[in-house]
Amino acid sequence: MFKKYLILFATLFIAQSTMANGIFDNPTTPWDVAEKLPPLDNISCKFTQEKSFKNKTVKSGGNFEFIKDKGVIFETLYPVKSTSTYTSEGNKQINGIITGIANKNYSYINKNFNLFYISSATDWTLALKPKEKSPAFGQLESIIINGTNNINKMIIKTTNGVTTEINFYCGK
Repeated sequence: MFKKYLILFATLFIAQSTMANGIFDNPTTPWDVAEKLPPLDNISCKFTQEKSFKNKTVKSGGNFEFIKDKGVIFETLYPVKSTSTYTSEGNKQINGIITGIANKNYSYINKNFNLFYISSATDWTLALKPKEKSPAFGQLESIIINGTNNINKMIIKTTNGVTTEINFYCGK
């Protein structure tokens, strides 16, 4: 019985790794993504985050709220309480990405990022890499977003070697 679970776990791990690694072999257009990506609705859920620096990983977690027409709010509960709001003009880059994907309005994203997309029967993966003329170029390496009906995971890599992985626990 243990062997069956080990094989299942290994298969799922390899499939997820392959999907994330192979994403950049699948360029796409914003119009293709808009057609294929499921609609994303407002949601409140829990999140955990691991931010990896060269020799250190910092873990945090808390509450996450996605407001389709405005953006997102991260209420971090540990290790330090804080709130990060990406719903205003002050956070135009991040807010533009989030609301653009949610509302299938890819004009900001298409102007600033190359898009990559793959899907399976159960999930989808969307990746963004900054274009040379983007304000994010030189700072951001990539954003990989994975989901089913909602976003399940985001991996943000910067050019200075910092990787942030955020997992969302929404619902069941």
